[in-house]
Amino acid sequence: MRKNIYDKDLAYTLLKPIVDSNLKNSYRKVEVWGKENIPSDGAILITPNHCNTLMDALVMLRAFSSPTVFGARADMFNRPLIARIMYFLRILPMVRQRDGLRNVLKNHETQETIVATLENQVRFCMYPEGRHRPMHSLQALAKGTFRAALAANAKFGDRIPIYIVPAGIEYGDYFRYRSTSLVTFGEPINVTEFVRTHEVENEAQLIEPLRKELAARMSGLITYIKDDEDYAAKWELTKLLALGFKGSLHERMLNNRRIVAEIEKACEERPEEMQELLAEVAGFEKERRSKGISIYSFRKHNPVLSALGKGFAALVGLPYFIFSAVFGLPMWGLAEILKTMIKDKAFRNTAVFGVKLAGSIIFGLIWTALAFCLLPWQWALGFLALLIPTYSYFYDYKEFMRKYISDLKLMKKSSASLRAKAEKLKSKLK
Repeated sequence: MRKNIYDKDLAYTLLKPIVDSNLKNSYRKVEVWGKENIPSDGAILITPNHCNTLMDALVMLRAFSSPTVFGARADMFNRPLIARIMYFLRILPMVRQRDGLRNVLKNHETQETIVATLENQVRFCMYPEGRHRPMHSLQALAKGTFRAALAANAKFGDRIPIYIVPAGIEYGDYFRYRSTSLVTFGEPINVTEFVRTHEVENEAQLIEPLRKELAARMSGLITYIKDDEDYAAKWELTKLLALGFKGSLHERMLNNRRIVAEIEKACEERPEEMQELLAEVAGFEKERRSKGISIYSFRKHNPVLSALGKGFAALVGLPYFIFSAVFGLPMWGLAEILKTMIKDKAFRNTAVFGVKLAGSIIFGLIWTALAFCLLPWQWALGFLALLIPTYSYFYDYKEFMRKYISDLKLMKKSSASLRAKAEKLKSKLK
């Protein structure tokens, strides 16, 4: 076992490509933008928003080929076995104020490890919000990130510059497996230069402007919506107005930001009118959800031709779905059971990924042994080739059918008023 968390480790090196591959297969599309913003001449603290539990760490980990050390909330380390696993995965416990003063004192040791990691020029990834929240917004940034950066600068800033690199993580859906993920890196904050140019009496006077600057840069890398009483309605209206936009995940995020800016501008210029509009949007969202209709069913298209095309695709894909459901039952069945046991919906994708990662190895070996024992080798190879994509395909087909059924529901006469409301809402902001 490695002596320090940032030291090279053969087992970790061998496991990382497997984790990265499974992570990529957990999303239909994965994009990373802005890596050119990450300096190559210093110690790097990566600071993403935290919206989707362990998946946030995994998409960040996959963004780099070389090691990255992470921080995670300390209560995950309460069991010795879990703590050893977390350390192997290069994850350190981060104690929060609500964990109690006695535990907070342990952060001194953690901070020393972070500083040592940075001094050895291994990236450290911290989530300055302190806890996850599946929203297109930001929580208040805790001081831990800045204290670590300032401590590193005090120790070796005269030799190695310290940078805080803001990052934004976006998902097509926080709760659905096989959605999309986007990571965007922003312009770094040169902490060493910042300290050099700011004469202050104490650390607190450095932390506050750094916190404001980082929050501004992080919010510029995501679809940022103010966390107020109209948040849900603004996000629903944004999705409605973005329907039909085509482009990369990054381009879609930028388009979402443009729409949100228009909504916020209208709220400032026409507050009473926008309050009425957002109330209508909230009512629209409640009605469509009660009818089980996806927002994406409101895209402009020929509903009859679309339904016929999707119906044909559903029939063509059904035999392989049945194959996937039968032979993938041990994996997806376990994943679905685990999901029912997890109260926090944001953790469910982590469970499905965990089953994919472990199950593809365990059940892969079992099926391989059975196939070569019971079938000629040519047939065994063919069976295994069909078996490999079953887990992803099972969830893809389920999602396809969910949207197809949603389209059919929207075509009903009883949904005519809902279709009219969507068009009316889209026209009101123009």
